[in-house]
Amino acid sequence: MEAFFFNPKHMFRFILFYCLIALPTALFSQNNWCGTDKIQHDLELANPQFKETMHKSMLKAATGWINQTGAHEKVALDIPVVVHIIHDNGIGNISDEQVNDALRILNQDYNRLNPDTVQTRNATNAPFKAQAGVMDVHFKLAKLDPNGNCTNGIIRVNAPSLTYNANDDCKYTMNGGSDQWPMDQYLNIWVVNSIENSGAGTILGYAYLPYWPNGANYGILIRHDAFGTIQTAANADGRTLTHEMGHLLGLQHIFDAGWNGTSGCHTADCNSNGDYCCDTPPQAAANWSCSQTWNSCNDVPLNDTYGYDVVDQIENYMSYNECQNMFSMDQAAIMQQNFIDITFLANMVTQQNITATGINAPAVLCFADFEADQFQICTGDSIRFSDLSYHNPNSWNWSVSPGTVNVDWAYIGGTTATSQDPKIQFFTQGKYQISLAVTDGITNLNEVKSQYITVLPSPQSLPFYEGFEDISVLANEANWIIGNYQTNAAFEIATNAGHTGTRSVKLMNFNQSELSTDELSSSAIDLSNLAVTDDVTLSFRYAYRKKNTANEEWLRIFVSDNCGDSWDQRKSIHGNNLSDLVSSTSWTPSSSSDWTTVHVTNITSSNFVENFRFKFEFKSDYGNNFYLDDINLYAGQPSEEIVLGLPENEEISNLQLYPNPSNGEATLLFELSNTANSRIEIQAIDGTLVQSHTVSSAMGKNMVLLSTENLSKGMYFLRLTNGKSQIVLPWIIE
Repeated sequence: MEAFFFNPKHMFRFILFYCLIALPTALFSQNNWCGTDKIQHDLELANPQFKETMHKSMLKAATGWINQTGAHEKVALDIPVVVHIIHDNGIGNISDEQVNDALRILNQDYNRLNPDTVQTRNATNAPFKAQAGVMDVHFKLAKLDPNGNCTNGIIRVNAPSLTYNANDDCKYTMNGGSDQWPMDQYLNIWVVNSIENSGAGTILGYAYLPYWPNGANYGILIRHDAFGTIQTAANADGRTLTHEMGHLLGLQHIFDAGWNGTSGCHTADCNSNGDYCCDTPPQAAANWSCSQTWNSCNDVPLNDTYGYDVVDQIENYMSYNECQNMFSMDQAAIMQQNFIDITFLANMVTQQNITATGINAPAVLCFADFEADQFQICTGDSIRFSDLSYHNPNSWNWSVSPGTVNVDWAYIGGTTATSQDPKIQFFTQGKYQISLAVTDGITNLNEVKSQYITVLPSPQSLPFYEGFEDISVLANEANWIIGNYQTNAAFEIATNAGHTGTRSVKLMNFNQSELSTDELSSSAIDLSNLAVTDDVTLSFRYAYRKKNTANEEWLRIFVSDNCGDSWDQRKSIHGNNLSDLVSSTSWTPSSSSDWTTVHVTNITSSNFVENFRFKFEFKSDYGNNFYLDDINLYAGQPSEEIVLGLPENEEISNLQLYPNPSNGEATLLFELSNTANSRIEIQAIDGTLVQSHTVSSAMGKNMVLLSTENLSKGMYFLRLTNGKSQIVLPWIIE
């Protein structure tokens, strides 16, 4: 292949091309922190009758209270709540205290006991204080589950693939999440790390309204850092839950056009337009200003409570303003009426259900449980254990086995075996059983978790290579940790499908009965002796086929600089990029051409620590089998010890770079006729070398994962060299 050389005469064309594609697609980013409108819009598109059903339901709710004959007093409502915490064992696994704090604020706001009621305006142009509504409602964590067993109303599920960019998938046990408890008995709240935003800005939460049969999706999905005002939500005001609960009980945004209108500003009957509330002045659109004079509509609707033009009600919980402190009387009436008219809500507040969910029963010790903040650690690391027993134990006794206290493990940080939440440091490799005995002076309960803690072997040295030829049972191998959250097929040794030799790691993905996420992570590898200028490459081979063309399965690669306490994603490969080949039967690779070699080059000096780890995560979509082999981690120039590094000067073909333009990461694909040491150089438009990598390329397909993290926006040139063969591609970073 002839070398490609850059001609300066072409520079103008490249710069013009860059300028055209780099134009912003929007003048500003959206800030729609509530995702409920998007949910309703999708339901409307999918169901022609949705809009009319919503209008009739909201009209009934809005007029039901005022149409009651005779005296009609609000009824005190006790509402059972269950909180499903979907987490990855990180900060999103919030404490019981934070859950209780979130409900504390919820109860204050709905009963107008919040301390900022003094900020509700009572001026001629903002006569809102007299229209502030009170619900007389009490949200309480369940004490009995749907089967009558004791509970604290908090469910914790470790599901890393469901807690980030979360959506309704996390509401189903079959996906690895947590099923809704019956919607006619409990209000369900799911707490996650982040929410899928569909490009609409940061979404803090969303909820389904009760007027449409939403079934198992009915409930609130909310971020942990917007849930309460303490710990991980220390920077929040707690009002996201108040807002989303308003949706869940039947309220629209005060700036909505309504299901019978076309604009937030209108003069039509306020009982059947806008948000169907006559004491929330029309508002043209969402805004985030707390301006006291903000008045986006001059229209006065028919039957308007005030009878003249007033300013926007920035205090309202169903706005987006940071100065929220009230519901209106009409809003409170709608929610109260829905507990009369909507069957499943009406059943929820019956005395029979209050008894069945135990929310008003005395709190007595009925369950022993605990959780660790980590399950896999390196030698010398420590773990904090948290007592999750309920209700009200007053004495604790912990035990650890095997091993000897102060030899293999020790209580630290001033804690002891009788602390409620002890901290334990582990010194010896192995798997440990943890036991807890609790009592309240009357009842004695125990919880034992076998092989609960894994302490990894001492760190391995570079270069690291694993071909799995000497491993018979992967689950027994101390240097590899299997993650299998759905307890179905897991990573295991394949004895008839090696690229190098006869063995590899296999995930039996064909004909699985449920969607699943599986992991394979390394033990610790010592990178602490590397210089900050060193290059490090993680390379591996994989073989994969789809079961059908529609499969969208994912392979993600993570690294950790703290022994797995937290993970940073370095690359994701999915769909046709993982493979566009299809096999309708259970597939096994049979030749070297079935394998793709991947080179991960964006392991930076921040990862050069003693307890570095890496992890593979495969997320299924009912596709076919997946295989891994020849895993290498090496630094500097390839040596003879590196299995993948051999001769140079090989022909390059089928070169691709995508996406281009790039933002965040890019993939370089190429094929070689034999193994070779490939040099990848990234040059600025003025010729300055800004990055370089040497990878041990394999015969056949190679995939190099490139990061743009340290590259400024602009034009670059990517040069791939194998001996005398060289190709240069223009590369644009957005």
